[in-house]
Amino acid sequence: MKFLVILLLLFPIVASAHDLAPVKKPELATVLGLLDELATTPPSSGQPYIVRIYAAPTGVYECGGTVDSCPDVRLFVTVSNGDLGETPVLYQLPMQKGWEFKGWGSPVAIGRTNMASFTVRTTLPDANVELAARKAWHPQEYRVLVSPESASYVQR
Repeated sequence: MKFLVILLLLFPIVASAHDLAPVKKPELATVLGLLDELATTPPSSGQPYIVRIYAAPTGVYECGGTVDSCPDVRLFVTVSNGDLGETPVLYQLPMQKGWEFKGWGSPVAIGRTNMASFTVRTTLPDANVELAARKAWHPQEYRVLVSPESASYVQR
């Protein structure tokens, strides 16, 4: 009897179901489906803005031995003051084979603009890169400065 009552209570929920149509934007689906948050500013970082750093591969496939065969990975950075109704500003670094967040730096003032500071480093996927190719490859570090008004990076 309890089962029948529960079934009758749930029946209106099932009867109001609707189909969803897929969004036909493959690049957006790839970015959102594979997005990985690498870092966000913690309150203790001393950064002047809310900064979020995301990595998103351009596709789902494995490396074929060489570094060039690995998918590229986008690095997105959003910056905001955290105000209600504010739209964060989005920046993108040049694509690499992988990204690793290294840490927050001291905020920097450039003119009248305070800049949040962080360092990221390029990486290679863990699998399917031949040993010789892995040894020949060298990671690069990027020091990045961002604000809602501007952004820049220095490659080291």
